[in-house]
Amino acid sequence: MNGHDSILPGNLSALERDLEASLAEAKALIPVPIETIWNPYQCPVPLLPYLAWAVSVDHWQASWPEHIKRSVIAKSLEVHEIKGTRQALEKALSAIDIDINVTEWFEMEPPGKRGTFQITANLSDRGITEGEYQNVKNVIDTAKNVRSHYDLKLALSNKSTVPLFAMAIRQGNQEILYPLLTKKITAINGCYFTTATRSLIQTTLFPIEQ
Repeated sequence: MNGHDSILPGNLSALERDLEASLAEAKALIPVPIETIWNPYQCPVPLLPYLAWAVSVDHWQASWPEHIKRSVIAKSLEVHEIKGTRQALEKALSAIDIDINVTEWFEMEPPGKRGTFQITANLSDRGITEGEYQNVKNVIDTAKNVRSHYDLKLALSNKSTVPLFAMAIRQGNQEILYPLLTKKITAINGCYFTTATRSLIQTTLFPIEQ
């Protein structure tokens, strides 16, 4: 049997034994062990798209970082088991590093339209591009139930455990302007003479007596 240990029962036909031996030889020629290929966290990067297809990943982006690709593959089967539920949405989006809050129509205040729900995507310390926004919608569409419609909102939040301190500084200058004062005043003294003349002529008129 070419040196491999058979795990099949002893009542095999000659054809079955030949197939087992052939498969054992083929496996020995594969550079990566089969169990490694099926492990989303150990599979070689070039083979990740094929593993994603094998485990029925509904939405795949070649531009995703490696850790996102591995996370999406690892959670694919879990999402399929509960597809159409709130938990499926949460798992599918957590795989691409998006934390969400789901609000059903009856949880809204006031209640929303029957059969609708809202999703708030919480983005930690970063914004989102138009392409990423569409990517989030695609993941939601593949994980939600078909009958329901939704509104997607984005919220920027900071969930860092590192304590942060804030400080505000208000700075200003106060200036007082005084008029220019002459420190030295020089007075020039002199003698000046002046005269004034006032003339007064007083005339008295009496009536003429006849």
